[in-house]
Amino acid sequence: MLSICVLGAVQVHRDGQLITVPRGKTQELLVRLAVEAGGVVRADRLVEDLWADAAVSTSRNTLQSKVARLRGALGEPGVIVSVDDGYRLDIDATVDSVDALAVLAAAAVASEVGDDGGVATRCAAALAMFRGDGRLAAADAEWAAPHQARLDEARAQLVEARGDALLRLGETTRVIDELESAVAAHPYRESLWVVLITAQYRAARQVDALETCHRVRDKLRDDLGLDPGPQLRALEQRILVHDPSLDDRPAAPPPADAVAATGNLPSLTTELIGRDDDLAAVSALIAEHRLVEIVGPGGIGKTALAISTARTVGAVGVWLARLETATTRADIIDILIAALGVTGDESALYDRLRSTHCLLVLDNCEHLADAAADIAVRILDGAPAVRVLCTSQVPLDIDGEVLFELAPLQIDAAADLFTRRATAQRASHDGVADRTAVLDLCRSLDGLPLAIELAAARTKTLSIEDITRRLDDRFSLLNDPNSRRPERRRALRATIRWSYDLLFADDQRGLWALATFAGGAPLAAVEAVLAALDVPASAAIDVVGRLAARSLVIVDDDTAGSGTGRRYRLLDSIRVFSLDAMAEAGASERGFAAHADWYLHASAQSTSGVRSAQQAKHLAFARAERANIDAALVWLTSHQPTAALDMVNGFGWAWIVLGDSRGAQRIRTALAADETITSPSDRAAALLSLGWIEASTGDPEGALANIATADSLATSIGDTDLRARAASYTSYVVAHRGEWQRSIEYAERARVIYDTIDRPWDQAANWLFETRAAISAGNEQRAAASSAQATHWLATVEDPWLDVRHEGMRGELARVQHRFDDAVENIARAAETAGRLGFLQTEAYQTASLGRAYAQAGNPERGSAVLQRAVDKAEATGDLRMAGLARVHLGRVLRGLGQFDRARVALESTTAWHRNAGGGEQAALGECLLAAMEAADGDPTAPDRLGAILDAARASDDAPVEVFALDALARVAAESGDTARAESLLRQADSRMAAAAHFINEHDRVDARVVVRVGSR
Repeated sequence: MLSICVLGAVQVHRDGQLITVPRGKTQELLVRLAVEAGGVVRADRLVEDLWADAAVSTSRNTLQSKVARLRGALGEPGVIVSVDDGYRLDIDATVDSVDALAVLAAAAVASEVGDDGGVATRCAAALAMFRGDGRLAAADAEWAAPHQARLDEARAQLVEARGDALLRLGETTRVIDELESAVAAHPYRESLWVVLITAQYRAARQVDALETCHRVRDKLRDDLGLDPGPQLRALEQRILVHDPSLDDRPAAPPPADAVAATGNLPSLTTELIGRDDDLAAVSALIAEHRLVEIVGPGGIGKTALAISTARTVGAVGVWLARLETATTRADIIDILIAALGVTGDESALYDRLRSTHCLLVLDNCEHLADAAADIAVRILDGAPAVRVLCTSQVPLDIDGEVLFELAPLQIDAAADLFTRRATAQRASHDGVADRTAVLDLCRSLDGLPLAIELAAARTKTLSIEDITRRLDDRFSLLNDPNSRRPERRRALRATIRWSYDLLFADDQRGLWALATFAGGAPLAAVEAVLAALDVPASAAIDVVGRLAARSLVIVDDDTAGSGTGRRYRLLDSIRVFSLDAMAEAGASERGFAAHADWYLHASAQSTSGVRSAQQAKHLAFARAERANIDAALVWLTSHQPTAALDMVNGFGWAWIVLGDSRGAQRIRTALAADETITSPSDRAAALLSLGWIEASTGDPEGALANIATADSLATSIGDTDLRARAASYTSYVVAHRGEWQRSIEYAERARVIYDTIDRPWDQAANWLFETRAAISAGNEQRAAASSAQATHWLATVEDPWLDVRHEGMRGELARVQHRFDDAVENIARAAETAGRLGFLQTEAYQTASLGRAYAQAGNPERGSAVLQRAVDKAEATGDLRMAGLARVHLGRVLRGLGQFDRARVALESTTAWHRNAGGGEQAALGECLLAAMEAADGDPTAPDRLGAILDAARASDDAPVEVFALDALARVAAESGDTARAESLLRQADSRMAAAAHFINEHDRVDARVVVRVGSR
């Protein structure tokens, strides 16, 4: 899910992770769409707002480019929807996903009736969204002025509503401080002055209240020539007569029973940052329950939150007992006796508490959890007016306890904490660093408050960039030698070491095992590594459970649908510590070998799993475990190169189906690591997968070279299966270059071999390749026969990916047979299923086919919109070959619609790419259409180019290109007055339409219509 922040610097989070959006016009485009999220912003309006001084056609082209770039940055192509010649930012729960809209929504209900505490909290949350200077990220742009005005008004409304609520709650001092700043920012908003003046009066500052009345009156008269309104005038009169209704203060708290309203809380020298929600939540729990425990790993801020909570609960006395130095149960009792000033022994302590109304804070219970639990139970049983708040890395496991698991800071809050602390370290510093650099640093530190505080302390001598670069040695970096706090509060390593030393030996090995994984792991994988580290299988689940209970392991639900169940991971700092500890114990080799071996074993089941009814599960695994697979591959390439080749062969087909272009680099790495050719068949298999991925990403020449090498290896060892695959893959690749007859020939070659071996899946795939080539070649009879064979073989296998391609092929066949409505239905179903199942490259291909089908079915407007969507989807997956193919057809359809500027942009872009790539599917069509447009514009070189294109089309029997070239040349002849030649060329074009009608229709023949208009027929 996307979260977009445009108040202050632009920030975008996807599923909680910060993503980078290119600066400049790309960011401004995002802001422009965000302030109207959910609604359509016309393209003309975007051009006018963002490029007011540029030519319209140029800006239109640039807009399309920026939209494509923004889609790529957001990582969710469907979030920016092209609709009605405009764009819509289409995100779920829009008001919650865009901070500017959330602020406006909060302001709209800020003054609605409700509890004052809730109003104050809601308003504070909304006001916190105004980061930095609080202005809209593009506030200096002319188009932003009305939006900024609305936001300024909303901010004032929120401040006023919050002030009113706090005033009714009796927090007058707080109101005065906040409203002094508010009236300075909004000096003409009289209602803000009313709240400020009332707060001053209730704080027994009558003179200040009257002076403020005079101040606002002078301000209004001097600046605006106006007198104060009736509300301000009435308020001043009520102050002068001491109206009793102005002094409406809340009732005082009840008196103490036995202990004065005191305690021993320390005076905090720094404020708690980024924990407002946590503070409110723990305070609410304390109000409802007698035993609340804040649990979390060391350094996460449990003590600071507990002390801050204790200040807000309103108990008569609040007493803090720090247990970190205690080593026995008796030590805990002594610390409690000293904290409460009790004279006597344990019995005297309980007697004192029995008649006391107070909150007792037991800080750092983890190392004496059993003793702390026993004492807490005795206090709660014997002192009914006492509440207990504990901090611990592990629950005390007491009946009736309520746990609050403290999470790391959100990244924005972590950055705020770092900035405050770093600024305090450098009094003369006017700005800590670029916000993005701070966010990156805080993300690397997991949002762990102690780590952030220690990093901020280093800004005395290091820049943010220096600190970030040194994180590989984070434990040397993250300590504050100048601090006088205990070591575990001034050094990150000591903090984690404290937690680590409290663990059983098996639990320490559990951390080692988890540290071998990148980004978490399923339980089965953790158990495998634990076994290699001498933890018995029967104990593995208990080890993970104990680590999770101590908040040393984060447990994530399987939200990605990986099929592996819950996942277990470590914070980076704990992971680094654990890796060091494993190395010190001499166990790293065993740990990483077991990690790699588990993923190697998984790879052996991947291809067969992906080519089965269990496809979704195996694809989800390959997607979710990508980081671990990469890490295992790195280890194998340096330790077991042959096994690295086995791994890429195992996962190769999953990468192909997922459209994972990085698969090519993984395969190249494995091939480079094992150059001894110990297994020619393994190398050949890897080269075949590499060739497929290269063809899919726009490198057909490299693909053919690798497949040829694979074929040579297969022939040298007599591997029939690999030879058949090499022929079948070649059929797939040459089709990308538009060599349809050659594609059919290679498919036939593969089929001859497959008929001698039992390979039903490969037979089905190969028949699909042949069907596609026959369709593209316009060979209806062969396409129908091949499709029937594909249907036969698909009935013997279960593979959703092949089924999707078959469904799309049925639509393509329907198009060849001029059943265009059927084509739309079949291809739409294929595109929808591909998208739903996560076949991103296949979805882009089927979407492009759907756009063509719509155009052929007589709906070119819908066709152009769908083709543009196909371009966006292809670019988002990095499939530039597919993007080029979709652009050719987009240019053709737009040209037929008379949208020549847009058509030219699409055709120029795709022909440039095809020329650079050395050709590609429908490259000739793109060249022909572009030359036709240039000829229509009077380019004197265009007719010669069209003649050459016509000759090539006739040589390759490319009827559609032949028709377009003949039409364009007929137009040139007609417009030059050579009507006889124009008529002849047009008759030739008409005669070729029977062979091209599955591909184009009369609507596409722009030049032919011009010839008719000038009367050449």
